[in-house]
Amino acid sequence: ELLEIEGEQINKLAQQISKKRNKIIPELEKTIISILCELGMSEATFIVKQSLLEEVDLNGIDQLQFLFSANKGFKEKELEKAASGGELSRLMLAIKSVLATNSNISTILFDEIDTGVSGDIADKMGVIMKEMSKDIQIISITHLPQVAAKGVSHIKIYKETIGNKTATFLKVLTKSDRVEEIDK
Repeated sequence: ELLEIEGEQINKLAQQISKKRNKIIPELEKTIISILCELGMSEATFIVKQSLLEEVDLNGIDQLQFLFSANKGFKEKELEKAASGGELSRLMLAIKSVLATNSNISTILFDEIDTGVSGDIADKMGVIMKEMSKDIQIISITHLPQVAAKGVSHIKIYKETIGNKTATFLKVLTKSDRVEEIDK
């Protein structure tokens, strides 16, 4: 009998969460599309498809599917089937930007989030990360000068062979070191 009561409570909570998800999905889609537009993807579409499961699992009663199309005239598909490397990088930045704004995250690590982009788009990605850094700590691993130049401090990571082993080193860069490193 106790298990039945707990099951009912779990189902009730899952339904409440599902309703909240349903309510915020349109705003989430709109915000992500807006960020993608800033990142040079003015024709992109992003849809969160919500469907109900037959029973509650670890994520509630919803099955969420993220659908994406980068170009006008193309039907949205699952992310892994629809996005190139550069498109996926921009989409992940957009999603993480929304998460950072709407959660209690104190630090985000971007490990080459700028893969597959360059030039003006890389610069815009750097601007978005810089904006995010006003509220939380951003750590970005990048090879792009447009992104690195937006950072407040820089740590160079490099490898050297010592004897018959490779060792990884970190060096905090001074202001002049930063200019030289970004200029490479």
